[in-house]
Amino acid sequence: MSETIAAVYEQGVLRPLQPLELPDHARVQVKIITQPSRAQKERRRVQRALLNAGVISPRTPAGSIPQVSETQMDAASRSLAAAGPLSELIIAERDGR
Repeated sequence: MSETIAAVYEQGVLRPLQPLELPDHARVQVKIITQPSRAQKERRRVQRALLNAGVISPRTPAGSIPQVSETQMDAASRSLAAAGPLSELIIAERDGR
């Protein structure tokens, strides 16, 4: 017999949410499939809506981001330092300079 049931995990014990038709001491196998919380479901719904509206873009998988070498990091830091403080760059950009 195979059956899917809902249960709640409380204080180290799985408690079925409805009665089971099993004899006492029956051995069973349990496959745990957690269900997302209401907050997780809402977060996913909002994320899908933002993606569909073009407000956000899909995340890039971490494995597809190329590594940055020490040489590249050094060149970037020198370039940023030569440009001046970031706050001044932002103010200049706003002023159209």
